[in-house]
Amino acid sequence: MVIEDKEKRSKEYKAENIKVLEGLEGVRLRPAMYIGSTSKTGLHHLVWEIVDNAVDEAMAGACDEIHISLNKDGSVTVRDNGRGIPVEQHPVYKKSALEIVVTKLHAGGKFDKSSYKVSGGLHGVGISVVAALSKLMKVIVKKSGKIYQQEYKIGKPLYDIKVIGDCAKDDTGTEIVFFPDDSIFSSTKFDFSTLETRFREIAFLNKGVKIILSDDISKRKETFHYEGGIVEFVKWVNEGKDSIHAKPIYFVKEQDKVVIECAVQYNSGYHENVLSFVNTINTIEGGTHVAGFKTALTRAINDYSNKNKLNKGENLTGDDVREGLTAIVSIKIPEPQFEGQTKTKLGNNEIKGIVDGVAMKAISEFFEENPSIARRIVDKSLEAQRARNAAKKAKELVRRKNAFSVGGLPGKLADCSSNKTEDSELFIVEGDSAAGCFSGDTEIALANGRNISFVDLIKESQEGKEHFCYTIRDDGSVGIEKIKNPRRTKKNAEIIKITLDNGKEIICTPNHKFMLRNNSYKEAQFLTNNDSLMPFHKRISRIGGRITIDGYEMIWDQNKRWIFTHMLSDEYNLRNKIYSKEQGYARHHIDFNKRNNDPSNIIRMSKEEHLLLHTENLAKTMHSAEIKRKAAEAHRTFKYREKISAWAKRPEVKKMISEHSKELWKDQKYKEFMVQKFLEFYNSNEDYRKKNNERLMKSQKEYWSNPENRIRASEKVKRFFQENPDAREYLSDLAKRQWKDAALIIWRKQKTKEQWTPEFRERRKASYDKNYYNKTITLMKNVLETEGTLNNFDKIRIKNNDKSILSLETFCKRFFGYDREDMLEAIKNSNHKIKKIEWLNEKIDVYDIEVPNTHNFALASGIFVHNSSKQGRNKEFQAILPLKGKILNVEKANAVKVFSNEEIANLITAIGTGIGEQLDMTKLRYGKIIIMTDADVDGAHIRTLLLTFFFRFMPKLIENGNAYIAVSPLYKVRKKVDHYVYSDDELKKIISKLGGNVLVQRFKGLGEMNAEQLWDTTMNPKTRLLKKVTIEDTVKADETFSKLMGDDVEPRKKFIAERAQEAQIDI
Repeated sequence: MVIEDKEKRSKEYKAENIKVLEGLEGVRLRPAMYIGSTSKTGLHHLVWEIVDNAVDEAMAGACDEIHISLNKDGSVTVRDNGRGIPVEQHPVYKKSALEIVVTKLHAGGKFDKSSYKVSGGLHGVGISVVAALSKLMKVIVKKSGKIYQQEYKIGKPLYDIKVIGDCAKDDTGTEIVFFPDDSIFSSTKFDFSTLETRFREIAFLNKGVKIILSDDISKRKETFHYEGGIVEFVKWVNEGKDSIHAKPIYFVKEQDKVVIECAVQYNSGYHENVLSFVNTINTIEGGTHVAGFKTALTRAINDYSNKNKLNKGENLTGDDVREGLTAIVSIKIPEPQFEGQTKTKLGNNEIKGIVDGVAMKAISEFFEENPSIARRIVDKSLEAQRARNAAKKAKELVRRKNAFSVGGLPGKLADCSSNKTEDSELFIVEGDSAAGCFSGDTEIALANGRNISFVDLIKESQEGKEHFCYTIRDDGSVGIEKIKNPRRTKKNAEIIKITLDNGKEIICTPNHKFMLRNNSYKEAQFLTNNDSLMPFHKRISRIGGRITIDGYEMIWDQNKRWIFTHMLSDEYNLRNKIYSKEQGYARHHIDFNKRNNDPSNIIRMSKEEHLLLHTENLAKTMHSAEIKRKAAEAHRTFKYREKISAWAKRPEVKKMISEHSKELWKDQKYKEFMVQKFLEFYNSNEDYRKKNNERLMKSQKEYWSNPENRIRASEKVKRFFQENPDAREYLSDLAKRQWKDAALIIWRKQKTKEQWTPEFRERRKASYDKNYYNKTITLMKNVLETEGTLNNFDKIRIKNNDKSILSLETFCKRFFGYDREDMLEAIKNSNHKIKKIEWLNEKIDVYDIEVPNTHNFALASGIFVHNSSKQGRNKEFQAILPLKGKILNVEKANAVKVFSNEEIANLITAIGTGIGEQLDMTKLRYGKIIIMTDADVDGAHIRTLLLTFFFRFMPKLIENGNAYIAVSPLYKVRKKVDHYVYSDDELKKIISKLGGNVLVQRFKGLGEMNAEQLWDTTMNPKTRLLKKVTIEDTVKADETFSKLMGDDVEPRKKFIAERAQEAQIDI
């Protein structure tokens, strides 16, 4: 909205208007302080900063067209037809005003109130920050009949401003082209959709201004131009929704130099959507202007409701009046005070009162002039109030996705991402089918070095703390994952006690799955003393051998090595794109606690930054009182003196001494003398040559085993050939000429033959065959535990007559390079065993967690176990609602009891239609409501209770064909492959067909299946078996439910007796 008068619009914009607050410092070092982050969000913020300046020109009445172009070379061009940035010499700094604006923080015309009455860029850092974070930026200014240009590299001018052409005197404006610095940002690829959304908002907020966005790569182009302003905006936001009043509430007022413009429209939905802007900048976190608007809206609706006696009870709350609200709140203010440079929240305290007063008056006037609309809005608010206050009544449950108001949803609805009713499915399952769980005092090993019980974990999670655990990945290596949804899963559960070979005790439900050494799972109740459990070992590092840092936590990886935990957390951050490798090679613990290895406590930085940070915080590291005391004690010991001696012999120390001797080596005669002496020594000492070659070979292996070194070398080679294209052709021709040499071909064949010996082929094949390793180390562990040594291992191996178990010598040679100590360490850490299993005569509450991706975690007792995950579904269109036990039998309960039942309330809320007279099938959230219970008596009972509820309170759900029953398998028959069987008759047939020697497993519940089995048999639309629930005879159905589920016992006994022969396990 343009608010300047003609005289002020025509006021000249000169160099004197530019005010400098301070120079450009620290932007590249701490870019997140200025643009929020160096991720995709921060990258797009560069565009916002430049475009905001153009929009400021529009608000000053000097610009009506802005062009933004995404160029093929990765740059962005922003061009406006405003007044153009001043180019003449600044009176104070004696440089071009353009250069001052671009290269100095807090420099710009926004500080001179005569240049801009309102603007978004009041910090004066926008364009200078963009310049600092761009590897190249070019600014072209049209002003006073001339075209000026200046270019900058990371914020520094490459040359003085110069004239590059002429233009018409009335042709003015600024064009900025910038290339984001890929050493700063994790990605420099702009997203057209992100830009499109923001520029549409700007066009809505500045009616009459045309914004043109184009992408030279995809050839996409969008033009945004809205004469209706925010009235069009609020209608556009509500498009596709059922508005309860066609005419939006709209007002624009000015008070104390603040312009308040609002558009409000309600829809029949239940979500609040308030979009707020300050000087066209989207304040996504709100601020004082939003607080003032919300207060005014609540007061205005309550005043109208009370004045017209529409509300006979308590006043409406803010939540009541904002249900179904869509509002655009836009203010223009001379000096906005944003909380941070990213400008996501307004902080001016005086604005709340101004907006409150203006909005209260304007909304009240609108209600008086439009009583029918006011009445509909009040009715909508009163309906929300009733829904809030009547948690025990069915009317309250007419709510849509993610708007649940009935307490904590036991078992927690795992919703799907799709909003399309026809594609979505809701599975109603037994809460106890979620697999096994642990006692509340069972401790989980956390990546931050702590062990925490399930009970304490839940408490900390409720406080907003996040936790990370150890896990085994698909390839068998150890990793880090985030813990999700810690919870109590069942009350009064049967339990057993597992005692491990390390003396640790674990109390859990009989069906909880423990991870075996071969990465498979087995329920606790079926474990035996012969099972090898996946072990969890950790230790604190000590300097020695390949270890160069002391006091850091290390985890035993089943790929036969100790690995630092902070490296696992670093890998987690890289994999989840928390940061990138480009941020530096050094890994740093943010809180300086090297035992706290939570990924959120690990950052990457350059070695220089890391060294500087530790230097600045010596009080937390080298100079702490404890460190000083320990150092003083250590310096007095003989062991310390030995260490100092060993230290002096270390390569890096020798390197330091060598650097001090560089002056000597500048003397060519000295260099030749030293080379001659070394060659004399080297050629005359065979033992030294052998040891030197061994050291070189070992160093090369260690160096090339690091993936980063291989990648760095590969990139170096690629870079060489890119910079020297002739080299590739030369080397190719050279190779072709060389391979025409018959002698060379014969030599190469001989070398290949020598290399590919039978032993080499066998060793290479075995090194990739995990079966050899696992079988051999398992037998070794058994022998070591029973006999205390491996002296008789080979005799026992031969007696076992298993060719896949290697001899002691071959195993040590092949996998550990003859390092017997490493082999013994691997054997000791290879597994844990069960010492004892006890069934306990008590019932307790049990708990579990979810671990994404890997679905297992480490207990502090030293083993890995499965988690109760919900991964057996397609999260895109399948939702799961676990029920806590059996739901209420509605046939026996009165209406008050039905409405107050928590499980039924959760069910109604999830389905979304309401019940009884309020049932509205258009509010149905899922196209299929699927009952999925165990194939046992309890499962059948729960199924019948649910069908009774649907028939009595949601009959249209059945009539419309939305209710289904999932048929889960009763048996798994295995003979080479798995066959799932759904009835006893089918079991007989399949056994007869397959013949003898088949393995039959009966599924007592869904919790006995793993995720893949559950998906394949019960949830996969391509393979599952569903039964649609129908009512062929309503009267007969009513009679049947009354007999089976009613209070009268005799009719039920008679019904069961008459049909006993018809009973089947599955229905």
